[in-house]
Amino acid sequence: MPQKIIEIADGVEILYLPNKSFNTTYVSVNFYVPLCKDTVAKYALLPEIMATCSEDYPDYMKLNFKLSSLYGADAVASVSKVGNCLCIKFSASSINNKYTFDGEKVVEDTVGLLLDLIFSPKIENDAFCEDDIKREKRKLIDRIKGDLNEKRIYARNRLIAEMFEDDPYGLYRLGTVEQVLSITGKELYSAFKEMLSSAYVRVHIIGEEEPVGIYERIKQEFSTIDRKNITDIKKVSLLSSRNEVKRVEERMDVAQGKLVMGFNCNGGDDDYTLDIMLMCDIFGGGPYSRLFTNVREKMSLCYYCSAQSVRNKGYITVDCGVEQENAQKAQEAILEQLSIMKEGKFTDFEFESSLKSIKDSLKTYKDSQSGLDVWYTVKAVNEAVYSPDEIIEKLDKVSRADVIKAAESCSINTVYLLLGEEKE
Repeated sequence: MPQKIIEIADGVEILYLPNKSFNTTYVSVNFYVPLCKDTVAKYALLPEIMATCSEDYPDYMKLNFKLSSLYGADAVASVSKVGNCLCIKFSASSINNKYTFDGEKVVEDTVGLLLDLIFSPKIENDAFCEDDIKREKRKLIDRIKGDLNEKRIYARNRLIAEMFEDDPYGLYRLGTVEQVLSITGKELYSAFKEMLSSAYVRVHIIGEEEPVGIYERIKQEFSTIDRKNITDIKKVSLLSSRNEVKRVEERMDVAQGKLVMGFNCNGGDDDYTLDIMLMCDIFGGGPYSRLFTNVREKMSLCYYCSAQSVRNKGYITVDCGVEQENAQKAQEAILEQLSIMKEGKFTDFEFESSLKSIKDSLKTYKDSQSGLDVWYTVKAVNEAVYSPDEIIEKLDKVSRADVIKAAESCSINTVYLLLGEEKE
C-alpha cells in the first residue's frame, strides 16, 4: 500500500493511504506536543471538550444530530504518548459518497465538521465555557480513577513513572486528579492556542478517494496561525541505564500482587530495532514464549506473564500477577529466561512461532482504518514511513544471531512490586 506524504504548511503534513477495502473514509488530525508536567492534564482535557461541541454546535445534542444527518458519521478525540510527545488526536469517519441516496458529499461534509470542531471551538471571552469544563472534568477524573483502580494498569504506570523519573515520558498521559481540578477556562484556551501554533501536525486520510478540498481547507486554516517553535517529534530520548537496579515496593488492599520489571534495550527506528521486536516476542509474547511456557506454565509462579517493547524509547517491560510468596522466585525466573535468550538457547520452534505470530499481528492492522491510523500515529517519530507489509518483509531478514545480540543489549533497570497489605 503506497504512502504519499505532502507538507502543506510549516510542520503540517498529510499522509494519504488509498484503500478500496473499506466502505468508509477515515480522517484523523494528530497534534504532537511536548510531554510536560504543567500541560499534560490540560492537553488531556482539551480534546474531550472540543469533540463534544463547537461554535456552530454549542452542545452535544446539536452535534450528535448533525452527525446522525451525515449517515451516522462519528467524531472522536483521544490522547496518547508517542516518543517524547503527547499526541492529541481528532478523528472522524463517514460512509463513502457513492453510497448516499442523492449523491451527497457526506465525506466532505464530515471532514468539514471535524475541522470546525478543531479550529472553531466554543469559546466565550477568550476561555472555554465553565459548564463544558465541569462536565468533561468529571468524566476525565473518572477515567483517571478507573486506571488507578485497575491494578494491572496502575502497576505498569507506576513502573514507567519510576523508570523514567527524570524524563517527561514518565508522566501519566491524563495527568492527576489535582491537576485536572485546577484547570481554568482561560488556561485551557491558552493551551489550545499553543497547540495550534507549535504542535507538529500529521493528518491521516484512509479511504478509496481523497476528500475534495481537504488540502485547501487545512492549508487555509493554518495560514492564519503564527506557527513557531514547532515540536521536533523525531527527537526521542532513550531510557537511561542504571548502575544499580531501582526497586520499588508498594502495598495496597489487593488480592493479587503485581510484579512489573523494566529493562533497557537497544532503541530507535524500525530499521534498527526489528531484532528487539522478535526477541521480545520470543521472550514473553504468545503461548509459545519463554515466559509463558516456563515461568507461568511449568513453574506456576504467576497468573500471567508477558513482555512488551517500546522500541522508540529503548525499553522492555515484563508484567505478571503473583502471590506474595512467589514474587522473588518469579523475578529470578524471569531473569533466568532472559539469560537463556542471551545464550541463544531458545528453540527453532520458538523462533518460527514468534515470527509467524508477529507477521499475523502486523497483517491485522489492515483490517480496520483505525488500526492503520494507530500504526502511522506511532510511526510518525521514525525517519522513514514503513507500512505493516514492509515491516513483514524486513522481519524475514532478522536471524537468530540478531535476536541473541538484541537480548544481549537488555539489562534490568527497575522493578516495581505491588503487594497486599501486611496483616497485623
